Amino acid sequence: MRISKSQNGFSLTELLVTLAILMVGGAVAVVNVTGAVRGSHVETAYQNTLNQLRFARQVAIDKRTVCRVDFVAPGTISVTQAFADGTPVQTETITLPPDVQYTIVAGMPTPPTPTPDNLGNGTIAIDFDRVAGGSGTTIYFQPDGSALDAAGRSNDGVIYVARPNELTGARAITLLGTTGRIRGWRLGPKPGGGVIWE
Repeated sequence: MRISKSQNGFSLTELLVTLAILMVGGAVAVVNVTGAVRGSHVETAYQNTLNQLRFARQVAIDKRTVCRVDFVAPGTISVTQAFADGTPVQTETITLPPDVQYTIVAGMPTPPTPTPDNLGNGTIAIDFDRVAGGSGTTIYFQPDGSALDAAGRSNDGVIYVARPNELTGARAITLLGTTGRIRGWRLGPKPGGGVIWE
Protein backbone atom coordinates (compact mmCIF):
# COMPACT_ATOMS: atom_id res chain seq x y z
CA MET A 1 0.00 0.00 0.00
CA ARG A 2 1.31 3.38 -0.98
CA ILE A 3 0.86 6.44 1.26
CA SER A 4 0.20 9.73 -0.53
CA LYS A 5 2.19 12.76 0.62
CA SER A 6 -0.29 15.51 -0.27
CA GLN A 7 0.12 18.83 1.46
CA ASN A 8 -2.68 20.07 3.63
CA GLY A 9 -3.11 23.72 4.74
CA PHE A 10 -1.32 26.89 3.64
CA SER A 11 2.33 27.67 3.31
CA LEU A 12 3.97 30.35 5.42
CA THR A 13 4.32 32.59 2.36
CA GLU A 14 0.59 32.36 1.58
CA LEU A 15 -0.28 33.24 5.17
CA LEU A 16 2.06 36.26 5.16
CA VAL A 17 0.67 37.57 1.85
CA THR A 18 -2.91 37.19 3.14
CA LEU A 19 -2.01 38.96 6.40
CA ALA A 20 -0.34 41.84 4.50
CA ILE A 21 -3.43 42.31 2.32
CA LEU A 22 -5.68 42.36 5.38
CA MET A 23 -3.43 44.92 7.11
CA VAL A 24 -3.45 47.24 4.07
CA GLY A 25 -7.25 46.95 3.82
CA GLY A 26 -7.57 47.67 7.54
CA ALA A 27 -5.37 50.75 7.29
CA VAL A 28 -7.44 52.12 4.40
CA ALA A 29 -10.63 51.51 6.38
CA VAL A 30 -9.24 53.32 9.46
CA VAL A 31 -8.25 56.35 7.36
CA ASN A 32 -11.71 56.49 5.75
CA VAL A 33 -13.53 56.07 9.07
CA THR A 34 -11.38 58.75 10.74
CA GLY A 35 -12.17 61.23 7.96
CA ALA A 36 -15.87 60.40 8.15
CA VAL A 37 -15.92 60.89 11.94
CA ARG A 38 -14.17 64.28 11.62
CA GLY A 39 -16.64 65.32 8.92
CA SER A 40 -19.57 64.22 11.06
CA HIS A 41 -18.32 66.39 13.94
CA VAL A 42 -18.38 69.49 11.70
CA GLU A 43 -21.84 68.55 10.39
CA THR A 44 -23.11 68.01 13.96
CA ALA A 45 -21.75 71.39 15.10
CA TYR A 46 -23.27 73.11 12.05
CA GLN A 47 -26.67 71.46 12.53
CA ASN A 48 -26.69 72.20 16.29
CA THR A 49 -25.93 75.87 15.64
CA LEU A 50 -28.52 76.15 12.88
CA ASN A 51 -31.15 74.36 14.99
CA GLN A 52 -30.51 76.51 18.06
CA LEU A 53 -30.95 79.71 16.04
CA ARG A 54 -34.17 78.41 14.47
CA PHE A 55 -35.41 77.17 17.85
CA ALA A 56 -34.78 80.55 19.51
CA ARG A 57 -36.58 82.40 16.72
CA GLN A 58 -39.56 80.03 16.89
CA VAL A 59 -39.79 80.30 20.69
CA ALA A 60 -39.81 84.11 20.41
CA ILE A 61 -42.67 83.94 17.91
CA ASP A 62 -44.69 81.23 19.68
CA LYS A 63 -44.35 82.67 23.21
CA ARG A 64 -44.52 86.33 22.11
CA THR A 65 -41.32 87.07 23.96
CA VAL A 66 -37.67 87.97 23.38
CA CYS A 67 -35.27 85.06 23.09
CA ARG A 68 -31.56 85.80 23.50
CA VAL A 69 -28.80 83.79 21.81
CA ASP A 70 -25.18 84.19 22.95
CA PHE A 71 -22.20 82.73 21.11
CA VAL A 72 -18.96 82.24 23.02
CA ALA A 73 -15.78 81.22 21.20
CA PRO A 74 -14.52 78.64 20.66
CA GLY A 75 -17.78 76.68 20.61
CA THR A 76 -20.63 77.45 23.02
CA ILE A 77 -24.21 78.55 22.31
CA SER A 78 -26.59 79.72 25.05
CA VAL A 79 -30.29 80.31 24.39
CA THR A 80 -32.08 82.30 27.11
CA GLN A 81 -35.87 82.52 27.19
CA ALA A 82 -37.51 85.22 29.32
CA PHE A 83 -41.30 84.92 29.67
CA ALA A 84 -43.69 87.77 30.51
CA ASP A 85 -46.12 85.40 32.28
CA GLY A 86 -43.82 84.88 35.26
CA THR A 87 -42.36 81.57 34.07
CA PRO A 88 -38.76 81.41 35.31
CA VAL A 89 -36.05 82.36 32.85
CA GLN A 90 -34.74 79.27 31.08
CA THR A 91 -31.28 78.90 29.61
CA GLU A 92 -30.07 76.06 27.42
CA THR A 93 -26.35 75.79 26.68
CA ILE A 94 -24.85 73.61 23.96
CA THR A 95 -21.15 72.97 23.37
CA LEU A 96 -19.76 71.94 20.00
CA PRO A 97 -17.66 68.77 19.64
CA PRO A 98 -14.16 69.47 21.03
CA ASP A 99 -12.43 69.32 17.63
CA VAL A 100 -14.81 71.87 16.01
CA GLN A 101 -14.95 75.63 16.64
CA TYR A 102 -16.45 78.87 15.49
CA THR A 103 -13.38 79.82 13.51
CA ILE A 104 -12.00 81.27 10.29
CA VAL A 105 -9.80 78.95 8.24
CA ALA A 106 -7.20 80.04 5.71
CA GLY A 107 -8.64 79.75 2.21
CA MET A 108 -12.18 80.84 3.08
CA PRO A 109 -13.44 83.41 0.56
CA THR A 110 -12.97 87.09 1.40
CA PRO A 111 -14.05 90.11 -0.67
CA PRO A 112 -14.09 90.62 -3.59
CA THR A 113 -15.18 86.94 -3.63
CA PRO A 114 -18.67 86.90 -2.08
CA THR A 115 -19.00 85.99 1.58
CA PRO A 116 -22.21 84.21 2.67
CA ASP A 117 -25.12 86.60 1.87
CA ASN A 118 -22.37 89.24 1.35
CA LEU A 119 -22.18 89.75 5.12
CA GLY A 120 -18.88 90.73 6.72
CA ASN A 121 -15.40 90.43 5.32
CA GLY A 122 -14.80 86.74 6.07
CA THR A 123 -12.19 87.41 8.76
CA ILE A 124 -14.29 87.26 11.97
CA ALA A 125 -15.67 83.88 13.11
CA ILE A 126 -18.68 85.24 15.04
CA ASP A 127 -19.71 88.36 13.16
CA PHE A 128 -23.21 89.59 14.04
CA ASP A 129 -24.42 93.17 14.50
CA ARG A 130 -23.14 94.16 11.04
CA VAL A 131 -25.17 97.42 11.12
CA ALA A 132 -22.91 98.65 13.92
CA GLY A 133 -19.68 97.45 12.30
CA GLY A 134 -19.74 93.74 13.17
CA SER A 135 -18.11 91.36 15.65
CA GLY A 136 -21.28 91.09 17.78
CA THR A 137 -21.91 87.78 19.54
CA THR A 138 -25.47 88.25 20.87
CA ILE A 139 -28.80 88.09 19.05
CA TYR A 140 -32.24 89.06 20.41
CA PHE A 141 -35.06 87.35 18.51
CA GLN A 142 -38.29 89.35 18.71
CA PRO A 143 -41.95 88.19 18.83
CA ASP A 144 -42.33 89.10 15.13
CA GLY A 145 -39.40 86.80 14.22
CA SER A 146 -36.92 89.59 13.51
CA ALA A 147 -33.49 89.75 15.17
CA LEU A 148 -32.08 92.82 16.93
CA ASP A 149 -28.86 93.72 18.73
CA ALA A 150 -28.68 95.07 22.29
CA ALA A 151 -29.27 98.64 21.03
CA GLY A 152 -32.46 97.64 19.17
CA ARG A 153 -30.94 97.76 15.67
CA SER A 154 -31.50 95.12 13.00
CA ASN A 155 -28.96 92.36 13.60
CA ASP A 156 -27.50 90.88 10.41
CA GLY A 157 -24.53 88.57 10.67
CA VAL A 158 -22.65 85.40 9.93
CA ILE A 159 -20.96 82.65 11.94
CA TYR A 160 -18.38 80.18 10.62
CA VAL A 161 -18.09 76.57 11.81
CA ALA A 162 -15.02 74.44 11.02
CA ARG A 163 -12.23 72.32 12.34
CA PRO A 164 -9.21 74.57 13.03
CA ASN A 165 -6.87 74.77 10.04
CA GLU A 166 -9.10 72.49 7.91
CA LEU A 167 -10.94 74.16 5.04
CA THR A 168 -12.63 70.99 3.84
CA GLY A 169 -16.12 70.72 5.29
CA ALA A 170 -16.28 74.32 6.63
CA ARG A 171 -19.78 75.72 7.06
CA ALA A 172 -21.36 79.14 7.61
CA ILE A 173 -24.73 80.35 8.88
CA THR A 174 -26.20 83.76 8.08
CA LEU A 175 -28.94 85.76 9.77
CA LEU A 176 -30.86 88.63 8.21
CA GLY A 177 -32.22 90.68 11.09
CA THR A 178 -35.25 92.38 9.50
CA THR A 179 -36.88 89.07 8.55
CA GLY A 180 -35.05 86.71 10.89
CA ARG A 181 -34.11 84.51 7.94
CA ILE A 182 -31.50 81.93 8.91
CA ARG A 183 -29.57 80.25 6.13
CA GLY A 184 -26.87 77.57 6.00
CA TRP A 185 -23.86 77.61 3.64
CA ARG A 186 -21.24 75.10 2.46
CA LEU A 187 -18.03 75.58 0.55
CA GLY A 188 -18.11 74.31 -3.02
CA PRO A 189 -15.68 74.37 -5.93
CA LYS A 190 -15.32 77.65 -7.79
CA PRO A 191 -15.06 77.58 -11.59
CA GLY A 192 -11.43 78.28 -12.41
CA GLY A 193 -10.17 77.03 -9.04
CA GLY A 194 -10.65 77.82 -5.37
CA VAL A 195 -13.86 77.63 -3.34
CA ILE A 196 -17.07 79.61 -3.07
CA TRP A 197 -19.93 79.68 -0.57
CA GLU A 198 -23.09 78.01 -1.84
